[in-house]
Amino acid sequence: MSGIGLAGMPMPEWKIRTAEGKEYIFDSLEEAVEALPGHGEGATIWQRDVYRTTPFVTRTQKPWRQVEG
Repeated sequence: MSGIGLAGMPMPEWKIRTAEGKEYIFDSLEEAVEALPGHGEGATIWQRDVYRTTPFVTRTQKPWRQVEG
């Protein structure tokens, strides 16, 4: 869901943060939940809302918040 017409709309983004501090970004909660077991014990899922300003550039007004893990 990115594109010029959607540039002003907030879009959710998820990440997995491993116990070692590595981070992996996902487009949906379902993808992150499915991938979580493969990232080891202590991995957590986080979410934030982002604004796509141009392709591959995102902005956010709120920090990441933990949702699972």
